[in-house]
Amino acid sequence: VIGDNCFKKVNEFVIDGLNELKSVKIGKNSFKLSKDTRKGSKCLIMNCDGLREVEIGDESFEYYEVLELKNLPSLHSIQMGCRAFANCHSIVFDSKNDE
Repeated sequence: VIGDNCFKKVNEFVIDGLNELKSVKIGKNSFKLSKDTRKGSKCLIMNCDGLREVEIGDESFEYYEVLELKNLPSLHSIQMGCRAFANCHSIVFDSKNDE
Protein backbone atom coordinates (compact mmCIF):
# COMPACT_ATOMS: atom_id res chain seq x y z
CA VAL A 1 0.00 0.00 0.00
CA ILE A 2 1.24 3.44 -0.98
CA GLY A 3 -0.80 6.34 0.38
CA ASP A 4 -2.06 9.58 -1.10
CA ASN A 5 0.27 12.32 -2.37
CA CYS A 6 3.38 10.12 -2.33
CA PHE A 7 6.45 9.97 -4.57
CA LYS A 8 5.75 13.03 -6.67
CA LYS A 9 8.34 13.61 -9.37
CA VAL A 10 9.50 9.96 -9.30
CA ASN A 11 9.57 8.86 -12.93
CA GLU A 12 9.99 5.10 -12.63
CA PHE A 13 7.91 2.60 -10.63
CA VAL A 14 8.82 -1.08 -11.07
CA ILE A 15 7.54 -4.22 -9.36
CA ASP A 16 9.16 -7.32 -10.85
CA GLY A 17 9.24 -10.92 -9.63
CA LEU A 18 7.52 -10.49 -6.26
CA ASN A 19 5.67 -13.80 -6.42
CA GLU A 20 4.18 -13.61 -2.91
CA LEU A 21 2.65 -10.17 -3.51
CA LYS A 22 -1.17 -10.38 -3.54
CA SER A 23 -2.24 -6.78 -4.13
CA VAL A 24 -0.95 -3.33 -5.03
CA LYS A 25 -2.86 -0.28 -3.83
CA ILE A 26 -1.71 3.25 -4.64
CA GLY A 27 -3.63 6.23 -3.29
CA LYS A 28 -4.59 9.38 -5.12
CA ASN A 29 -2.22 12.05 -6.45
CA SER A 30 0.87 9.84 -6.22
CA PHE A 31 3.64 9.50 -8.82
CA LYS A 32 2.49 12.68 -10.59
CA LEU A 33 4.64 14.30 -13.23
CA SER A 34 4.22 17.18 -15.66
CA LYS A 35 4.82 17.65 -19.37
CA ASP A 36 8.31 18.87 -18.52
CA THR A 37 9.30 15.97 -16.22
CA ARG A 38 7.71 12.99 -18.00
CA LYS A 39 10.54 11.96 -20.35
CA GLY A 40 11.36 8.25 -19.93
CA SER A 41 8.75 7.70 -17.22
CA LYS A 42 7.26 4.24 -16.80
CA CYS A 43 5.22 2.07 -14.48
CA LEU A 44 6.03 -1.63 -14.83
CA ILE A 45 4.33 -4.39 -12.87
CA MET A 46 5.44 -7.79 -14.08
CA ASN A 47 6.31 -11.41 -13.29
CA CYS A 48 4.33 -11.55 -10.03
CA ASP A 49 2.67 -14.96 -9.96
CA GLY A 50 0.42 -14.31 -6.94
CA LEU A 51 -0.70 -10.76 -7.73
CA ARG A 52 -4.52 -10.72 -7.79
CA GLU A 53 -5.46 -7.04 -7.74
CA VAL A 54 -4.12 -3.63 -8.68
CA GLU A 55 -5.82 -0.44 -7.48
CA ILE A 56 -4.60 3.02 -8.49
CA GLY A 57 -6.20 6.16 -7.11
CA ASP A 58 -7.39 9.32 -8.79
CA GLU A 59 -4.78 11.34 -10.69
CA SER A 60 -1.90 9.01 -9.87
CA PHE A 61 0.75 8.45 -12.57
CA GLU A 62 -0.48 11.52 -14.44
CA TYR A 63 1.81 12.27 -17.41
CA TYR A 64 3.63 8.91 -17.15
CA GLU A 65 4.61 7.81 -20.64
CA VAL A 66 4.21 4.03 -20.23
CA LEU A 67 2.14 1.57 -18.20
CA GLU A 68 2.95 -2.13 -18.62
CA LEU A 69 1.29 -5.03 -16.81
CA LYS A 70 2.95 -8.25 -17.97
CA ASN A 71 2.96 -11.90 -16.96
CA LEU A 72 0.53 -11.63 -14.05
CA PRO A 73 -1.26 -15.00 -14.25
CA SER A 74 -3.40 -14.52 -11.11
CA LEU A 75 -4.55 -10.96 -11.87
CA HIS A 76 -8.34 -10.67 -11.56
CA SER A 77 -8.96 -7.00 -10.92
CA ILE A 78 -7.58 -3.66 -12.08
CA GLN A 79 -9.18 -0.49 -10.74
CA MET A 80 -8.06 2.95 -11.83
CA GLY A 81 -9.46 6.18 -10.52
CA CYS A 82 -10.35 9.30 -12.43
CA ARG A 83 -7.44 10.64 -14.50
CA ALA A 84 -5.07 7.84 -13.43
CA PHE A 85 -2.48 7.64 -16.22
CA ALA A 86 -3.95 10.75 -17.86
CA ASN A 87 -1.81 11.79 -20.83
CA CYS A 88 -0.14 8.35 -20.99
CA HIS A 89 1.40 7.42 -24.37
CA SER A 90 1.38 3.62 -24.14
CA ILE A 91 -0.50 1.00 -22.13
CA VAL A 92 0.36 -2.70 -22.49
CA PHE A 93 -1.44 -5.66 -20.94
CA ASP A 94 0.41 -8.87 -21.80
CA SER A 95 0.33 -12.42 -20.56
CA LYS A 96 2.41 -15.48 -21.34
CA ASN A 97 0.36 -18.49 -22.29
CA ASP A 98 2.42 -21.66 -22.02
CA GLU A 99 -0.41 -23.90 -23.23
